[in-house]
Amino acid sequence: MRTLRVALAQINATVGDIEGNARKIAEGIERAKEVRADVVAFPELAVTGYPPEDLLLKPHFIALNKEAVNELAKLVPKSLVAVIGFVDEDNGDIFNAAAVLHDGKIAAVYHKHYLPNYGVFDEFRYFQRGNEGVVLALNDVRVGITICEDIWYPGGPARVEALLGDAHLLLNISSSPYHMGKLVWRERMLGVRANDNLAAVAYVNLVGGQDELVFDGASLIVNERGKLSPAQNNLPKIFWSPTLTL
Repeated sequence: MRTLRVALAQINATVGDIEGNARKIAEGIERAKEVRADVVAFPELAVTGYPPEDLLLKPHFIALNKEAVNELAKLVPKSLVAVIGFVDEDNGDIFNAAAVLHDGKIAAVYHKHYLPNYGVFDEFRYFQRGNEGVVLALNDVRVGITICEDIWYPGGPARVEALLGDAHLLLNISSSPYHMGKLVWRERMLGVRANDNLAAVAYVNLVGGQDELVFDGASLIVNERGKLSPAQNNLPKIFWSPTLTL
């Protein structure tokens, strides 16, 4: 039997406030250490805030966001893994990305595959698509990383990470805005993904408001049978750290 203690830090990030957002992430890392978590996850684009929109056209802004991630990596000990949403840059292209921080450095980077371009979303305007999965080996538990929209597709990267990467847990960092009825729909979808892939799903979402968007948090964990964790009745909490048995 394998166990993993997962901390979900559904922080309220502010668009453009890299310094302030990094400070909230640093506080979350410290709390994860206090509760002896194995993994702590922060929302999609937690470093820049969501949606950063035309700030992404400023190279200085991208550079500052990457510097913040490098500094945050120094706070993460060997006993912890932190997964943090940020903007990555490679050969002039930028990506909606998740940094995997461990033992004082960036151990891996995941790029979001599915870029929404409907309703309030226009990610396709700014970002390039990723095309590779990331699976971490932690204490005999394999953890697959995805970002927001990636988990909504049945045949998306989560499927590949579960089947080919043998992931026991699918960790999804998200900035999913609220609309009426979405919470129930989202819970049902995450349960189906877990059941289809025979892997638990941990989902961390942003909280707060940005112009016309409201982010409802509602972070959750479902087991491999698609059932919500019994600790779900503790929500809403800014920091939730259940122990999973896998």
